[in-house]
Amino acid sequence: MNFHLPSTFQFIQSHLPANTKGMGITTLSKRNIFQSIGDFFAEKSGNKRVSYIAVGDDFIHQLHFQGTDLIAEKTIQIEQLDHFYVSEGQTPDGIIHHLSCDATIIKSKKKTEDVHIKILPCLLGENASNIQVIQTIQWAQESKKSIIDILKTWPERIEKHKAKIAAEEAAALKAAEEEAAAVKAAKEEAEAVKAAEEEAAKAAKE
Repeated sequence: MNFHLPSTFQFIQSHLPANTKGMGITTLSKRNIFQSIGDFFAEKSGNKRVSYIAVGDDFIHQLHFQGTDLIAEKTIQIEQLDHFYVSEGQTPDGIIHHLSCDATIIKSKKKTEDVHIKILPCLLGENASNIQVIQTIQWAQESKKSIIDILKTWPERIEKHKAKIAAEEAAALKAAEEEAAAVKAAKEEAEAVKAAEEEAAKAAKE
């Protein structure tokens, strides 16, 4: 079933991953000097840069828009994570509640990357205009609740996944060791048989 979006966010619909269950906005990603200059003139024309977050059971997907144009995107899958922590907070004025997510992404066996993502209710729409429609504000709050319900399960799911991987690796190592031991035993037995045959042959000649 497709994730329902209010009319204000229809420009995002085609960019959402399948199985999206909640959407919010996040802090803007870093830009270089040339991109920042482009952002300045884009804002002058009414197309502000906004970063949206789409969340599903197994992913966090970041979509960076300039007005209604997608300029970059990135996905974090739960199976990529070594650690995940989520907490609820609010802006200094106490008006907007948000989620703070700290994650450690596994890049390789020896390399990880720490990331921080702040997720706020989706109260900025097309061209980053403030949302005024009550139904859309309610939708944004309900969407944030869906995100909370999903992400609060992640720490336990990650630990279970890590335990499963560790158990599978341990089982594979044990199987490899047993196979190596069996091969060694078979080799030693074959050598013993060969030595016995050689002794028997030698004795027969004498």
